[in-house]
Amino acid sequence: AASRMMYFLMTRVHDHMLGYIHEAKPLKEAWENLRHIFADNTTARKFQLRQELKNIQQRDISITSYTLKIKELCDSFGLISVNVEDADMVQICLGGLAPQFGAMRTTILAREKPPSFFDLQSMLLVEENHIRTRSNASEVHMLYTHLNRGRGRRRARG
Repeated sequence: AASRMMYFLMTRVHDHMLGYIHEAKPLKEAWENLRHIFADNTTARKFQLRQELKNIQQRDISITSYTLKIKELCDSFGLISVNVEDADMVQICLGGLAPQFGAMRTTILAREKPPSFFDLQSMLLVEENHIRTRSNASEVHMLYTHLNRGRGRRRARG
């Protein structure tokens, strides 16, 4: 039974991993070697993902792209059996928002109960649309003011 299990392990691992189990005499040692390798990789991956979440910033990308990036990183934690709470996702998202979302961030942080990550996404999409609309209206106003500058002030020549 042990030889069949060793054969099974040797046929299922990548070639570059064979050295870790080929030298192991008892099956338990081979299994422990593999477990140790993958545990180290999991720890390193967890550290890397935490750093990425800690440093994530919206900058000049859309809310959709930004929240999708957060969701993908949090889903990656699931692949290494680590659960990221919804409230943590909300906190991460709020922490990396671009400055134009400052008022929205303050409003949400002042709530007694924070929204779910899904609800936060919806709220931020609405706010992003309002910001875009205000920006477009401001640009139109500035253009109109520039085009009308000086009209009606001309002196009659005579």
